[in-house]
Amino acid sequence: MAEVQAPDYRVEPAHLPEQAGAIVELWSQALGYAERRPLKLDWFYMRHPSGQPCLLLLHHGGRVVGVTGLGSRPLSWLGRELDGALMGDFAVDSHHRTLFPALMLQRAALEQGLARHGLLYGFPNAKSLPVVRRAGYQVLPGMGRYARALRSEAYLPSSWPQAARRALGLVADWALSLRHAAGLRRPGRALQASWLEGPDERFDQLWARARQALGDCVVGRRDLAFLRWRFEARAWHRTQLLVLVDARSQALAGYAACEVEGSAMHVRDLLVERPSAELAAQLLRLAARQAQAQGLRSLSMQCAGPAWLLAGLRTAGLRLREAGAQPMILALAPDTPAPLAQACWYLTGADSDE
Repeated sequence: MAEVQAPDYRVEPAHLPEQAGAIVELWSQALGYAERRPLKLDWFYMRHPSGQPCLLLLHHGGRVVGVTGLGSRPLSWLGRELDGALMGDFAVDSHHRTLFPALMLQRAALEQGLARHGLLYGFPNAKSLPVVRRAGYQVLPGMGRYARALRSEAYLPSSWPQAARRALGLVADWALSLRHAAGLRRPGRALQASWLEGPDERFDQLWARARQALGDCVVGRRDLAFLRWRFEARAWHRTQLLVLVDARSQALAGYAACEVEGSAMHVRDLLVERPSAELAAQLLRLAARQAQAQGLRSLSMQCAGPAWLLAGLRTAGLRLREAGAQPMILALAPDTPAPLAQACWYLTGADSDE
């Protein structure tokens, strides 16, 4: 791999585990959550299911002052397999946060990433967008944030008397629960709902059906190996899988990966066997019912996708709270189809690096 050079700075691939300490220290200083950083390094960069990702380090004066990562992410589109890579964990030392070091690191990631992969994508924070644009990435809308209030009292004006807020909140919660409970009782195929701690072999079969049904979307692989790795229990989060199961065959009709954080339940991923707003809504309504039973205040999901998926969110009571809440950057190799930038992307939290 060619070394990228410039006065006083150079970009080189990391050597693990020898440079793990320097990487973790920089991440902790620049990104926070120091207790997570060694675990993230082990999970994403040492045990990735699609081969060891690439970490690029920016050096200055013998010190590591910048880092960014690229992890393989196989994608499908129109029956074609795409060799994608997910960018993440970009950080620059606080004493080197001028345009040049950050731009140099991003351009090195772009050049070296596209030498290995057909496309690069990622979800940078808003402060990084000017740098990545200048480096040559396209900036796309990415994922919107959808949410449904489960405890209406928390959203009523704080100036109202507490007793009135509580009474009105209970009435509103009761009315909404009745409305969505009616949706759960609709006749049709016999499906049973259950919660799993982790995926099993049926998820490979579900992915095979869903991948074919989502053929006109750019969608990341969601097979058993990926899901086991992506949603394995880690110190900073625990995910449970809500599944819909055919009562006769025991085949999966869909799943929602749910994580509780604070007073909210977040749906980190959702997949159904065929394009069906009803199936998507069924999973989200069941997740909301469980969240309500746990006393949580809201159900939320960050995603982008086809019209039927967004219709399912609306049917389940989730409303768009923030369009483009998580912008996406994209870069394509010369032999990768340019229309990918305008294609429908099926994106959820499972497609990010956290």
